[in-house]
Formats: sequence, C-alpha cells, structure tokens
Amino acid sequence: MIGVDSTFIIDLLKSGGSAETFEPYAEEDLSTSEIVVYEVLQGIYGSRYFNETLLKTFEALLDTFTFVFPIDRKASRLAAKISAELQHAGKSIPHSDVLIAGCFLANGCLSILTKNKKDFERIEGLRVLGY
Repeated sequence: MIGVDSTFIIDLLKSGGSAETFEPYAEEDLSTSEIVVYEVLQGIYGSRYFNETLLKTFEALLDTFTFVFPIDRKASRLAAKISAELQHAGKSIPHSDVLIAGCFLANGCLSILTKNKKDFERIEGLRVLGY
C-alpha cells in the first residue's frame, strides 16, 4: 500500500487527472489521510480560481483510494513521538507532514508518494517514493 501526499494529488488535479500521472501506480493500493484532504481542500477553497468542478474532481478522486485514514489517537501518539525525536535530533519538519506520516505508519502504510522527499526522508520506517 502506498500513501499519497498532497503534492501528488495537487499535481494530478493540475494536470486534469491525467491517467499518465497515475499509470506507474495503477496496480497499487493507494491511500491518503484526512490531513492531506484538509491540505488539498484548503488550497481549493483558498484559490482565487475556486470552482465547483475542481472540488468535484477531487472528491471523485478520493473515492478511488483504498483508504482515507483518520487522525485518531494511535496516529496522534505516533506523530507526536516522531515529532519529538526529530526535534531532539535538530531535524524538525512541519507538523502537517508529521501528522500525515503518523497516520500512514499507524495504519501499516509504510510508503509515501510525494514530491516533498526532503522532509519525509527524515522519518524512520517510512519509504519515500518521489515522482
């Protein structure tokens, strides 16, 4: 299973949902998290070019994911632990990225598809797939 970060979803939406973008991952179980949903929705609603079509396209895309992981106590606890470890090592990353990683790892999703390799590579146990 591969966890999909907001960077991939945003690029996919910008490309109009191009099948070529998804092609290398067509046989994979793709999942995401509610934190990613928030990040993408915030971008859609905050855009000067907001439109309902983009919102509907994103919601349809969400329906294709195997799971949309919630931020629950297990994920919060793991994210807090990761954040503290990174902070102690002088390698802090944004809270939203730690929460995304915590959601994925707490649910057995050990890989993330992202353009933001720099931050996610700091998290032990998470395999980072760039594109």
